[in-house]
Amino acid sequence: MSTGSSTPPALLPFALTSEMIRWEYPSLQTLADIEAIEKIPLEQRITRWDFAQNLLDGCRLQPDRAAIHATHLGDIDGPLQTWTFADLERHSIQIANLLRARGVGADDAVAIIGPTVPAMFAMLIGGMLAARPFPINWMLDASSLRDLIVQSGAKAVVALGPTPGFEVWEHVQQAVELLQGRVPVLTVHDPFGPAHPHDLLSAASEHPGDRLTFDRPVAQRDSVACYVHSGGTTGHPKIVKILHGGMVFRQWAASLGLAFTPHDVVLSDTPLFHIGGLLVRGLVSTADGHTTIIPSMHGARDKSYIANYWRYVERFGITQISGVPTTLSVLAKQPPTTENITSLRPFFATGSTAMAPSIQDRIEAITGARTLQSYGLTENTSHATLDLRDGEIRRGCSGIRVPYVQVRIVSINDHGVIERDCGVNEIGMVVLRGPGIAGGYLDVDHNQGVFLPDGSLVTGDLGSLDEEGYIRISGRKKDLIIRGGHNIEPRLIEDALLQCPAVALAAAVGKPDAHAGELPVAYVQLHPGASITEQALLEFAAAHIPERPAVPKDIFVLDRLPLTAVGKPQKHLLQIDAAERVFRQVLQPVPGEWSLKVATSGGGLLLNVGLKGGGAQARGQVDSLLSAYAVRYHVDMS
Repeated sequence: MSTGSSTPPALLPFALTSEMIRWEYPSLQTLADIEAIEKIPLEQRITRWDFAQNLLDGCRLQPDRAAIHATHLGDIDGPLQTWTFADLERHSIQIANLLRARGVGADDAVAIIGPTVPAMFAMLIGGMLAARPFPINWMLDASSLRDLIVQSGAKAVVALGPTPGFEVWEHVQQAVELLQGRVPVLTVHDPFGPAHPHDLLSAASEHPGDRLTFDRPVAQRDSVACYVHSGGTTGHPKIVKILHGGMVFRQWAASLGLAFTPHDVVLSDTPLFHIGGLLVRGLVSTADGHTTIIPSMHGARDKSYIANYWRYVERFGITQISGVPTTLSVLAKQPPTTENITSLRPFFATGSTAMAPSIQDRIEAITGARTLQSYGLTENTSHATLDLRDGEIRRGCSGIRVPYVQVRIVSINDHGVIERDCGVNEIGMVVLRGPGIAGGYLDVDHNQGVFLPDGSLVTGDLGSLDEEGYIRISGRKKDLIIRGGHNIEPRLIEDALLQCPAVALAAAVGKPDAHAGELPVAYVQLHPGASITEQALLEFAAAHIPERPAVPKDIFVLDRLPLTAVGKPQKHLLQIDAAERVFRQVLQPVPGEWSLKVATSGGGLLLNVGLKGGGAQARGQVDSLLSAYAVRYHVDMS
């Protein structure tokens, strides 16, 4: 997608004229439109697979245009920091030269730990030119950071320096101390505060910003561009090798699906360590020449920013709404009043978790923008399906496949062998194949049963395809609730509860049961100001869930569901909570003092029971009580 490509303009998503940039896209109404696009081989549409070069091309489309505007902690009336695309390119090239001068090689990882600030965009681009950038969840503790740094073999760390309201620096210091100083650390800072020692931009400024001072071959389609760790909904993130080919394809597919142009202005309020925030709300915007607005280092978690959301749209001319379902549920309750939001396009994309239909309706009513649902994952370099911008949106579905992506629903046995393709509307395992598939996990032992020899990706998600190609995701296979041999899909429960006007978020898990193995329970978070009893929710669920065995036995209302940084329920934490509720009750008859700790290990629950007093009688009673459940447990009598 180089601006200097000799490929005929009709084969690219944009064509340059001497006066302006025109981006022309075909209508996307049905699966037939996707199939029509595929009549031209992808290799004729994309002739260069180096995403770092695409990023530089994006900077050169309109060098004097604002690449980034940053405001301070959601204060739209406060100071503003602006980088032009020329600024961004210069900083990026300087950082690339700095890394090479410091001995970081093309195949070396650079760990990037911190919230979104302008310097992080330059670090990602410069890192991709010189090495393999690895953005890490900056909310992790020191031990988790150390593990990921060690796994990646990072030769350097770039982190947010000491900053009020953040513990990043303290955790990074502890993580690096455990490595005995083997990994040098550079710092970035709050753009509205002073620089710290070993400041990245200051160190980079000593290097040329108009050219690379080292030879860099053009990246190939299968070249590793960066590392991204998986979302962490299971508590055990894996490091994924993201390829240049996957990132270039994602740029092309996202631009096609959402009709991006260099005139777009977008919000970067999703963490850059998440594949969606890194690409569709991050680097794809830069490669396409969009202006990116960074409202706060806290992103959508910043209440001041969310309170000012519609003012951001008006002031900066935002063209596409940004927000995961949790953010959108808040925005639906605080519509614009006097703000002019006519800059918004009539559609925008979201994903991450189930979204209440009432929220979709409300957002469309107040903005005129339809919510395009998507389905994707890190191992596919973001989305594999997306609602058609000009076509029907089917509730409960996540769109249809993007061009050149194959989506199969298969029956797969307990040994991971695909037995057959499922029929229309039959639920099975979602298997993907296409240009977005990542290069596998950095730890190759994790590839088994996930990245198949034929290039397919076994997602671990259950879903179905209808007669017109719309996909309905039922949930993770490992999240299935198995009640007496009856498989219950959590999504069935969650979708029903989301129909309740009071419910903002819902997550269903299994609680241990001596007779059935598991019984379904649900956790919900209500809309601000909403009120409903757990009994009323149980009655609502019973009336709206078509499968009687799936009706939850308990529903717990939480002030906040435990979520990942992008709004996905952390179900392993809910499974632990449900188990603790069960076993604290089960163990009541045990004599003496006892304690209980529940964890997830090896794909199942692990109970640790501590006994003080009671002796052999207490130990025997614990064994008698817990042996009725399909759980592993350990008794500590020390």
